[in-house]
Amino acid sequence: MVLATLGVLSGCAGSLQDPERFDAGTPNGFVCPTLHVPVKAELLAQKCAAGCHSATVQMSGLDLQSPGAASRLVDVSTVECPPRKRVLTADGGVLEEMISQSSPSCGTAMPPGSRLTNSEIACVVEWTRNLVAGGQE
Repeated sequence: MVLATLGVLSGCAGSLQDPERFDAGTPNGFVCPTLHVPVKAELLAQKCAAGCHSATVQMSGLDLQSPGAASRLVDVSTVECPPRKRVLTADGGVLEEMISQSSPSCGTAMPPGSRLTNSEIACVVEWTRNLVAGGQE
């Protein structure tokens, strides 16, 4: 009986083929595969939340700093161009347009002043797609 129990508890030798599925995520949130940085904790904090879309300053009613950003982005109407959505489940929505185009059809190009690099835009787009899929902030 003891030997049988030890045999069951010891499991089989080998490696885990998909260890990420057991990962609870990083403490800093979704890490962009393109730049290898936590999007919300670093990229958005520096380029978007600082001065415009923080918990205390919410330009256009948008807080990208506090927990629950997906609930303020995905399928939520924009302030500037309702009923257009900030982030659509079907595509990038107005947010993607505002960060990737110099003259978006809704609102103004973001962030004001210094534009995002192509890699930074790719990271924000990956992050929003992750949020649409119910992934980590």
